[in-house]
Amino acid sequence: MRRGRREPVTGTVLDAANATFVAVICFGLLTGISTQLQTVGPQAPWDVDPYDAVASFATMIVPIVAALTGVRYLRWRHEVAYPSFALVEIVRGCAVALFAVAATDTAYLVAVLRRGFPTPAPFRPELAGLLGLSVVTVALAAWRSAGAWSSQRRSRRGPDDITLSGQPDAVDDVAELLRSAPANLAPLHGLCVRAADLLVAWAGSSALSPRRHPWLFVAAVSFGAGVAAAASEFVHEGLPPSVGVGILVVALFGGIVTTGGLLGYALVGRYLHLVHSPRRA
Repeated sequence: MRRGRREPVTGTVLDAANATFVAVICFGLLTGISTQLQTVGPQAPWDVDPYDAVASFATMIVPIVAALTGVRYLRWRHEVAYPSFALVEIVRGCAVALFAVAATDTAYLVAVLRRGFPTPAPFRPELAGLLGLSVVTVALAAWRSAGAWSSQRRSRRGPDDITLSGQPDAVDDVAELLRSAPANLAPLHGLCVRAADLLVAWAGSSALSPRRHPWLFVAAVSFGAGVAAAASEFVHEGLPPSVGVGILVVALFGGIVTTGGLLGYALVGRYLHLVHSPRRA
């Protein structure tokens, strides 16, 4: 739906979300190029802790929050006015993602001021440009998000914060987005509807579902991501010298990522209304 046909508050929130997505993309380019390319990484002043630790935590949180916010953005895309709770969730997602990006940019700027670029550093202009682009886009997105937060807050009927308890959670959002697949593509639509039904059924019955045991779900997914990170490390750096060392590396990666995932869920899980909660969000 075109921007001009949107209800004003909805349009303002969606504009903030668009700006946030641009900032997240620029953040991904900055961290991806400066940490994953072996010829570039050593030239970045932030390629050491504690600066790299800040970026590592942010790169675990930002993609998940951005993806969830994108799902909520797209779920109501055919509506002129988004529900109030959806606007709150989108604004909160933008705030969390931008805070993580801003924290990383700040850490990188501190690294540049304290350590400077090494000599020689052929990619110094590119790294500085990517960092500057990330800083500018996150500042613009934060400005748009502040306006969106103010607009959606003024639009509420009552003075109290909106209650997210009882409203659709992340599982519902994903399921409804799948069900809204184009009906004119019958095979795809049918597949998406079946996937949505399976997702809802699994969320309500499985012991590992985020609704029944959210902490266990986060731990399992995070550990799996840690194992994948260890496998990626083996691909880039070669296999470990022994099976014992390999198990130790996998356990180390899994433990670190699991700890980060649980910490992230503790900090923002309820705030972002990831799963149904009987309490106020």
